[in-house]
Amino acid sequence: MAETSTPAERSMGTDIISSLPNPVLCHILSFLPTIDAVGTSILSRRWRHLWKDLQVFDLHDERIRGKERFVSFVESVLLRRNYPDIQKFSLRCYRLDDLNASKRFIHAAVGPCLQEMELSFYDYHKRDGIDRIFTCASLVSLSLVGYFFMDDIPSVYLPMLKNLDLVAPGVPVDSKLISSCPALENLYFIYSGRYYPKINLLCPSLKRLRLIEARHFGNSEISEIQIDAPNLKFLRIYLEDSCVRTLAVSDFPNMNEASFDIYPKPEHVDWLPKLLRAFSKTKKLDLGGFTTQCLVKAPNLHLPEFSCLTQLRICFSSFYSGVLMKLLCCCPKLQVIKIDNTVGQPSDFEPPRYSVLSEPSSWTQPASVPSCVMSHLNILEFRRYPDSSEEREFFAYILQNALVLKKVTIYTNMGSCEKEKEHILNEISALPRGSSLCQVEEFSHLKWGR
Repeated sequence: MAETSTPAERSMGTDIISSLPNPVLCHILSFLPTIDAVGTSILSRRWRHLWKDLQVFDLHDERIRGKERFVSFVESVLLRRNYPDIQKFSLRCYRLDDLNASKRFIHAAVGPCLQEMELSFYDYHKRDGIDRIFTCASLVSLSLVGYFFMDDIPSVYLPMLKNLDLVAPGVPVDSKLISSCPALENLYFIYSGRYYPKINLLCPSLKRLRLIEARHFGNSEISEIQIDAPNLKFLRIYLEDSCVRTLAVSDFPNMNEASFDIYPKPEHVDWLPKLLRAFSKTKKLDLGGFTTQCLVKAPNLHLPEFSCLTQLRICFSSFYSGVLMKLLCCCPKLQVIKIDNTVGQPSDFEPPRYSVLSEPSSWTQPASVPSCVMSHLNILEFRRYPDSSEEREFFAYILQNALVLKKVTIYTNMGSCEKEKEHILNEISALPRGSSLCQVEEFSHLKWGR
């Protein structure tokens, strides 16, 4: 009887991928850097000219040695493509000082089908010709990173733009730019007081906003930051070097998550409690170490009721239970608390220059147990636990009064010896618990993170 082969055996050695239709293969190639997509032309005759059908280009000068070779490669790719219209275009250059070349590349990419553009330039040259980007009506996502140094944007028309990343302090962000993006939903804005003495963001469509101060531009003063975005769901503000005289915001009834790290300059201490009132409906709140210092320094601190808050992350440069207990009294539905001692540790942005607070930090027994502790709190996490007397008193209070607490996780300081970690775990595990379901876990804090 003749032997028969299985379908799997018959398919061995067959180039299944090459048999796919051109649109499918081009879709696969679109996920590769353009230099790798072009490199597939050596695979076989089937692949020789396939890359020319691409409408997605990812060009990076780190992959090609020599500025002249990179310019020649990009010009060759753009010249030999079969379709005139580009859908996605990414150009990242660390050493391209040929300003005319970058202008040509940008002009070649801008067209009626362009939906996504990313430009990253890391030299200090003022670039002409990029103003054409701001009238590309088909753009949905735009990312500008690096140094552009534009004095003005002559004309703006971006009716389809939803995502705007401006990691470019020299790009003027004013009411003309924002108002010309009626569909804008996500804005990531790196700013410097040197270029933006006043920031006004009026955008009814905006849902996510990250407003981050650029470092290494020196101290400066911003007279006002105004945010009027009633549909905002996510907000993150980082402010350290600049002094903001006024920060005015609208109410945010749809807010899901708010995050603040605001350096405790006297002006910031004055307006921060008022700022928090606009976020009384948020579901998640993240207070960085700078922000907590502002609250500690605020005279006669009055906090709003965070009626929808379920998760709180709070950082301390030196643990201060008074502020934390005030917050707990204002969060009737709080389920998760994450505490982080950040003294001497890196933040999400840069190594902070925190200093240990001079204010007294001793535990004071609250007059009454916060309602969230008794009825909602089920997760407590403490990172870089220092095992000082105030933390121990706080833990004892929470464990005894948290009736539905399910999990306590402690991340000890890096460098803690096994004997010290065992002592901490045994000490906390021995504390009386109001919840029979509560489990205590200890982990070594090996890396930064949340």
